[in-house]
Amino acid sequence: MSVRNRHNRALRKEPRLEGVAPPQLLREDFATLDAKMVLRCAYDVEQLILAQSIQGHAHMGHGIFYGKTYPNTTLDDIIRALRLEPGTAKDERQELIDEVMEFVDRVAAGEHIKTACNADGDPLVRCGILRQLEIDPMGVLQGLYIGGMRDDAEIRTLANKRFGVEMGYGKCYLVDQVVLKRLGLDGFELAREAHENEIDEFERAGLFAGNGDPHVAYMYVRYRTGPGASDDAAIVMAGKMFGFSAAVGCFLADAVDTLEKYVPEYSDQDSGISEHIEQAFPKLGVTKDDAVDLAYLCAIPHEMEGKLPDCSLRHLLQVDRRLDQCALESHLAFIAGKPYSIMNLDHGECTNQEFYYYIDKKWSGFQK
Repeated sequence: MSVRNRHNRALRKEPRLEGVAPPQLLREDFATLDAKMVLRCAYDVEQLILAQSIQGHAHMGHGIFYGKTYPNTTLDDIIRALRLEPGTAKDERQELIDEVMEFVDRVAAGEHIKTACNADGDPLVRCGILRQLEIDPMGVLQGLYIGGMRDDAEIRTLANKRFGVEMGYGKCYLVDQVVLKRLGLDGFELAREAHENEIDEFERAGLFAGNGDPHVAYMYVRYRTGPGASDDAAIVMAGKMFGFSAAVGCFLADAVDTLEKYVPEYSDQDSGISEHIEQAFPKLGVTKDDAVDLAYLCAIPHEMEGKLPDCSLRHLLQVDRRLDQCALESHLAFIAGKPYSIMNLDHGECTNQEFYYYIDKKWSGFQK
């Protein structure tokens, strides 16, 4: 029997936890996405990003799942269904994060860096446009710093109090899937409902596990409900605050936040990079107060829910083939004062032109 046949047979026989999508559906959803879109990054990285999109489809009943939800589907389930090796996929994602941290260390060592690339000249997170854009490395670090902190529960709490907004927030935990089921919960409920007052109860029940424990997935636990934040607005507002290079840095922080959801050792690595920058560059000219400001500036007001884009990493890099432009390219062009083509953002919430009008108006009001 061939290796592939043995693997397929194992997939058919292996029992699935309740709420986990069948491998065949996961493969079909990946094939559909892979056939119809191109991301502005290397193809091996595109595969890693699309796998995360499949997880979102399974949780929400989108794509090939036709309204049937599988809220406990993990990235492990998807990677195995695609007949890939989980350890290798995690290592590849971690390597991309490590290169961002190494970028910080190279700047600290005094290396003269002109583009957001690794030491070999490959663009960070393998996003090809970054090798073409000249940057100020200190500006990139400013964007990395505030971008890596803006989603922290502490920062969002401060933004809510300081500016009178009502952002929702939460935190990722290693969750024992068996305990999750015993508590009568699933991944969708963990991520969508408020659990701020139940964290101690969850800990006592053994819901939160450690790296390497069986039946464990890295999952988002929502503390407080409320409107979220726009990743698109974070990138553009970081550029408004500290210049073009800061917008590049904020994008890299957003990419790290996505990639860290499936790595060998789970931790809050975007915040970790921010802490590293704070220690290595005490005179960088940014503080936690700036991160609080950015959290407010990218917060989605109640009246704008469903009207402002909040692009995932996949949507930021997805190329509109009619225009040969992705959302990230449009945002960076806007910050740089360069031409951009009019395009729909995210799932068509608005055009980029309408979005930038909103950005300019909010930024103008913030400066008064």
